[in-house]
Parts: sequence; C-alpha cells; structure tokens
Amino acid sequence: MFRKLSIVSALIFIILNSITCFAQTEQEKIELVQAGSLEGHEGKEPYVKLKDNVIFKQGGMFLYCDSAFQYAKTNYVEAFGRVRLVQGDTLTLTCSKLEYDGNTKQAKAIGNVILIDKQTILKTSSLNYDRVLKNVSYFSGANVSDKGNNLTSKIGIYNTSSKVFTFKGNVHITNPGQGFLLDADTLQYSTLSRLATFRGATKITTKDGTIVAQEGSYNTSTAVMYFGGRAQVFSGDNKISGNKIDYEEKTKLGVVTGNVRIENKKDSITVLGQKAKYTGTKGYSIVTGNPLMYQVAQKDTLFLKADTLVSINDTVNKVKLLKAYYHVQMFRKDMQATCDSLVYNFYDSTIYFYRNPVLWNGKNQLVADSIWMVQKNGKMHKMYMRVNAFVISKDTLDNFNQIRGRQITASFANNHINKILVEGNAESIYYALEEEKKLIGLNKAEGGSIVVLFADDKLSTITYVTQPTAEFIPPQQIKQEDTRLKGFKWRFKERPTRTSVIGTNL
Repeated sequence: MFRKLSIVSALIFIILNSITCFAQTEQEKIELVQAGSLEGHEGKEPYVKLKDNVIFKQGGMFLYCDSAFQYAKTNYVEAFGRVRLVQGDTLTLTCSKLEYDGNTKQAKAIGNVILIDKQTILKTSSLNYDRVLKNVSYFSGANVSDKGNNLTSKIGIYNTSSKVFTFKGNVHITNPGQGFLLDADTLQYSTLSRLATFRGATKITTKDGTIVAQEGSYNTSTAVMYFGGRAQVFSGDNKISGNKIDYEEKTKLGVVTGNVRIENKKDSITVLGQKAKYTGTKGYSIVTGNPLMYQVAQKDTLFLKADTLVSINDTVNKVKLLKAYYHVQMFRKDMQATCDSLVYNFYDSTIYFYRNPVLWNGKNQLVADSIWMVQKNGKMHKMYMRVNAFVISKDTLDNFNQIRGRQITASFANNHINKILVEGNAESIYYALEEEKKLIGLNKAEGGSIVVLFADDKLSTITYVTQPTAEFIPPQQIKQEDTRLKGFKWRFKERPTRTSVIGTNL
C-alpha cells in the first residue's frame, strides 16, 4: 500500500531519491520545474503524483502536461492530459499521454498525437521519439503534411536532424495544388529538398497520365522526376517504357533511355529505339538509336526504320505526323520502299517519300523525284509520282517492261497496282509474249499520255490517250539500246526485306 505524504515530506522524498539515483548513475535527470500540487507515494517503486500546469525539463527538452507520475529512482515520467513536449525551437509534440524514460531519452506518445517540426506536421495515434538518435517512429499509420504535400503510410521513421522521412507500407503522397498522386511501398522523403525517393513498385498519377516504376525519385517542389527499373508512362492512347525515364512536369519534357518502347493503341503503332525525347505540351517526340516503327493493319504489318524517327501529335492544330530521317527503309508484304526521308500524315493516311525514293509493289519498281501515297482503310489507294517518274516491271522471261513520264498516278486494288496514268512526255517499252513463254517482239512508243492496266502485278495493256509515235521491233532486230528508256536503273538489290528492316529489334 502507498501512503499519502505532506508537501514538505514529498519534497524531501524527491531530494533523497534524487541523491540516491545520482549515486547509482550519472544519467541526466529529469527536472521538475513546476507543479500546482504534488503527492508522494511509497511502494515497490516510489513516485510522485503531480497536478496543475506541470513542467519538466531535461537538457534542451521541456515537457508540459496537466498531471504526471514521476519516478525519480528510475528517471521516468508518465504525463497525462494536454501533453506537450518541446525540443529546441522547432519541434513540438502533443498527445493525450506520454511515457518518457530519462535514461534512454526515449518517449512514447499515445492518443491524438501531433508532431510539428517547422512546417511539417505529423498526425497519428501513437509514436516513439528517440532524442538520442533523433528519430520519430510510428507503426499504426500516420498522416504527414509538408508544404502542400500530404503523405500517409502504415509505418514511418522521421529523423529530426536530417529532416528525412522513411515510409513503408501503403505509402501515398498527394498534392492538390500540383495535381498528382504517388503510391509506393517504400519511400524516403526529405522535408528540406522535398525530394521523394522510392524503391519497389510505385505509381504516380498526374493530370497528364500515369507513371509506373520500380525505383526513382520525384521532387515535389520542382516536379522533376526520375524513374528506373523498366519504367512505364501511360498517357492517353500512348504507353512509353524504358530502362530509365527523366521527366519535368512543368515543361512536360521527358527523356527515355534504354530499350525504349512507345505504343499507340488507337493507331496500332509501336516504336522501338534506345533513346527518346518527348514533350507533352507540343506532342513532340524524337527517337534515336536504331529506331524501328511497326503498324499492324489488315492482318499485315508495316515496318519502318531510319536513323531518326520524329512523332508530332498537335491536337490543337490537328497535326499528327510521323517523320523519318536518313536511310529510310520500309517493308510490308505487298510494298517496300527506300528513301532519304519520309512523312506519314495520320489525319489523311498519306505517306510522303522524299529524296531519291524507290518503291516496289509485287514485280514493279516505282521511281520519281517525289512520291506520295494515299491509303484507305489501311490499304494502298493512290500513288502520285512527280518529275522523272519511272515504272519498271519484269516479265517471265526477265525482260524489263518500262513506263516513263513527267508524272504518274497509280491506282491500287487489294494493295496491288491495277492501273497507271502517265501524263506528259509519256514513253513505254513493252515486250509482247506468247503465253508468257515466247518473245514475239518489242513495242516502243512515245506520246502525251498513257493508260496502263495491270493483272497479277504484270503489265497487261497499254493505251495511248493521244496518237503516239510507235514502232514494233521483231525479236531478231532488237538492239541493246532499244531495251532501255533514258534513266533506266534496276535497283532490285536495294529492295528491303523483313530481315534487313527489323534486324534484331524483334
């Protein structure tokens, strides 16, 4: 049983216990600064009960409460009611109950716990505070507010010296002002730099899209992000992935490096490369490092490779282009092409070929100074060849049928040429065969315009719109100079194959 002591006896009791404890240890003692009343109690462990505006002190720490039990012998305090612990001039801890060990300098706060360190506010149901290690820890969930950022997690450790939080378990960061949400399993956050560094599966959601990664960092002040561990960005119809992604939210500028993959579900397009730079504000991206694009349409796949691929998706001005620069090669089962540069306009499904373009369709080779092709429903519809237009096709006897003119318009059916219109300075060479096995002779003609029909990728008939100058040469009279139109060049060796275009990308 405890017995009640007078105030004077209680004071003597505290002093004697303090002297005894000092003899036992050199630990810094908890000092009683103020109390409205106190009662001393004896027993297995003597203590003093204090009430009304109680204040304790240990070094630079002050503890305020409505009432407390002080165990002088063990240098221990239990504080109750409007508890407030103040450390220095920045950190304040409030709670309903606090247990404090003066020897280890560890405190346990329970009930409506609020920790304030400058502009950082932590709220939880209970936490531990180690004044020696300067660590605050909780294990039952907490909410942290810091300069517009709201952070929650199941477990957390906060170092009051470095101002760094370590969060674990269901970590969430939101910032209504910047409009982002971060979900992670493990994360470190500095209240000084406002840098969040994460490890493990993490997802960041912004108004522009979602980012998923296994590691990285996000500066909540500057909105500059880094992602690693095969990061992925989901934005509208696009999915971008790479070994590393650097992104600045304010400027919408991003750089993806290492096994880059850009996918667009709407257009069924995938772009591969080793490095990509993109900007969300202008919808502009550039891919380098052996880039390859492929598009699946009508049960076939169009492959395109070049030194550099540029994508422009300007929704405001309705501009959606894919540009390819230098050493361009394109492959589809029914069409192949090479050129120096290329532009694919998605709005009208037109492909423009520039600087020394050559296209192959079946057994036909098509050449001009500039070529553009219009598609409909994923199939070739029209091809326009301007200046020095030249079509060559090889027959069953390896003879070259040739058509030449100022400009040529080719029409397609099921992705194969079925008609050609030659306008301006039209010329033709056509080998007449008997059952495709025997040469009958050579037709040569010149005129204003020609209409040419094809069947099974082979030249079928030639019709001159205006009266041509023509001659028929029997087989035995055919000379070498009769077999070639000016500018003839058979470029079969340059014809791209699936392997030459795809390489090791797929």
